[in-house]
Amino acid sequence: MGSRRRLLLIFLTFSLLAASCGKRGPQETEEPKVAVELKKAELGSITRLASATGIIAAREEVKVGAPLPGRLTKVYVQVGDRVKAGDVVAELDNEDVKARLDQAKAGLEQARAALSQLEANRAQLEANLRQAEANASNSRANWERVKALYEAGAASKQQLEQAQTAMEVSQAQVEAARAALEALKAQRSALSSQVASAEAVVRQAEVALSNTYIKAPVEGVVTAKLLNPGEIAQGPILQLSTDKDIEVNFQVTERDINFLKEGAEVKILVPALGREFKGRISTFSPAADQRTRSYTVKAKFTSSPEGLHPGMTAIIYYLTERVDNAVLVPKNAVVKRGAQDIVFTVEEGRAVGRPVTLGIADSEKVEIKEGLAAGTPIVVKGQDFLSEGQLVEVVKGE
Repeated sequence: MGSRRRLLLIFLTFSLLAASCGKRGPQETEEPKVAVELKKAELGSITRLASATGIIAAREEVKVGAPLPGRLTKVYVQVGDRVKAGDVVAELDNEDVKARLDQAKAGLEQARAALSQLEANRAQLEANLRQAEANASNSRANWERVKALYEAGAASKQQLEQAQTAMEVSQAQVEAARAALEALKAQRSALSSQVASAEAVVRQAEVALSNTYIKAPVEGVVTAKLLNPGEIAQGPILQLSTDKDIEVNFQVTERDINFLKEGAEVKILVPALGREFKGRISTFSPAADQRTRSYTVKAKFTSSPEGLHPGMTAIIYYLTERVDNAVLVPKNAVVKRGAQDIVFTVEEGRAVGRPVTLGIADSEKVEIKEGLAAGTPIVVKGQDFLSEGQLVEVVKGE
């Protein structure tokens, strides 16, 4: 009985195994399919899209400094402050200059007071001269009258001599008054020169004092404080950016520089704002930087966008070389198999990898230089799941 039970168990086990093997056989022989979408390679033109990282900058960076060296005592602005042309942004030590100005003004007042007094004396001397000339005229007329009487025997010789003496004295008084007036005119000329010199000294002291107040030469934003109070200002104190007219500066390789032209349109992405702007190339350096071997390019914004500030980073997209009559495929249709670029086609329901040589690319398409003809259907969806000879099911395309 026990041996029959064992035989029955062995039989049942083999039956179950056989049944199991019979069910799995068809599944193991059925090859899975990968659903794909096809699209024909096109013939067309393509321009390579290149990009570079740049910096937003003011088209004019202004260094603000003192005309003459001096000890910096005050800085009235902070980084980020906006200033207008003529605003006082810093001050140098000016106590000595103020003292010199006060002294110069005192000297000018003294010179002007002396000149004013001389003008008053001049009026008196001119009056004295007029009086002396009148007296001389009267004395001469009297002498001529007495002389006529003397010649007619109606006046004595003594009377004639007295009249002549009076005439001579009055004429001497005229000469003395004239000499005094001429001397005053000479003094006035000297004093006028002193006043002019004193005025020049005052103006020089005023300019020197004005130079101790450092003013913004243009309107802009303070982007850097280069010195602090207490330091000697022998160079720039502040840096201003005129952010009303901004640009973006970036570097390009020697491969790209020959494709860039003044006025060419570029796209400028500013990550900090999450916005893209249009611009045009304004200038580029004629020679490469000796250290980096790259060329500096500047682009202007075609509008005046708000929110941009000097120092922000940007990504600049620009077009370079162009190829016409090129075989073009979507960029995502190309897959890597080791070091080889592959484009999959479908032959007799199976994936066939075509090794290709790539050319230039833009944001969507890539040029196929070798390995594929225009019009060839290629896999554009599902290619990442394919292997050579993989059975496929075309769900779209031919």
